[in-house]
Amino acid sequence: MPVRPTEAPDSAERSRTGAQAVERAMAILRCFEDGDDDLGISEIAKRTGLRVSTAHRIVRALCGGGLMDQDRRSDRYRLGRTLVLLGQRAAAQLGLEAARPVLEQLAAATGESASLGTRQGDEVVVVLVASSPQRLRFDHEQGGRIGLHASAMGKALLAYATRDVERSVSGSMPLTRYTEHTVTDRAALVAELTQIRERGYAVNDQGRFEGVVGIAVPLVGRDGLARAAVGVQGPSTRLTPDVVPRVAAEVQGAAEQLATLPVLDRL
Repeated sequence: MPVRPTEAPDSAERSRTGAQAVERAMAILRCFEDGDDDLGISEIAKRTGLRVSTAHRIVRALCGGGLMDQDRRSDRYRLGRTLVLLGQRAAAQLGLEAARPVLEQLAAATGESASLGTRQGDEVVVVLVASSPQRLRFDHEQGGRIGLHASAMGKALLAYATRDVERSVSGSMPLTRYTEHTVTDRAALVAELTQIRERGYAVNDQGRFEGVVGIAVPLVGRDGLARAAVGVQGPSTRLTPDVVPRVAAEVQGAAEQLATLPVLDRL
C-alpha cells in the first residue's frame, strides 16, 4: 500500500514562509524610521538586503493594503495613510495623549525639548515629543531609536532595568561610539548607572551628538523597574553643569506626574 505523505512538512513550510514574508514587510517599513520621507525601490532593497524584485513585490502588497503609497511622479515610496490611523489608535490605547500636556509643561519650564521613551532591545524608542520654544533646540524624532548607552533616557532605563546594575549591561550589548564622549567601556557604563541610581537622574553629555546634552529620569513601576523614561535635551551651551540639577528637578517632577497616568502600565 503506498504511503501518503503527511501534512506536517507542508504546514511547517507554509508557516516558515509566512513568517519570513511578515519579517521582510516589517524590515521595509522600518526603513523609514530614520526620517526619510520617501525611498526608491533600489534604496529599500539595499537597506533590507532583499533582491529588488522581492522588495518590489512586497512593497506593492503594502501599497495595496494602504501601509505604503507611491508617488506617481517620482516612482518613490512613502508610508501610507493607513499607518497614520493605526498610529493614532495605538497612541490612544497607550494613553500617550494624556501624557502630552506634561511634556509640553516640561518643555516650557526648562526651555528645552522634552521626550518620552521606552525600551526595545538595546535601543530606546521615542514615543512622544514636545518641542522647545527656543529657536536653537534639539528635537528627537517621534518613533526614532537611540542606543541605550548613548542616550539619557536609555541610561535611565538601563539603571533601573534590573535590581543588580551589573546585569543591566549584557556582554552582547553593542556600545557603538558616536562621539569622543560616548561611553563604550562596559565597566565605565556600569559605574555611571550606579551613579544614576544614587542621584535619581541620568545625564548624557554629548554621547550621541556633539554639542547636545540630555537629562532623563526613569518611570518606575511597582516592582522598582523602569517602564519608560522622560527627558529633555538641548545644546550644551545652555545645559551647562551648573544648571543640570535644576533642570533635573523639573524632569523628576514631570516623571512623578506621568507615573500617575495609565500610560505607565501600558508601555
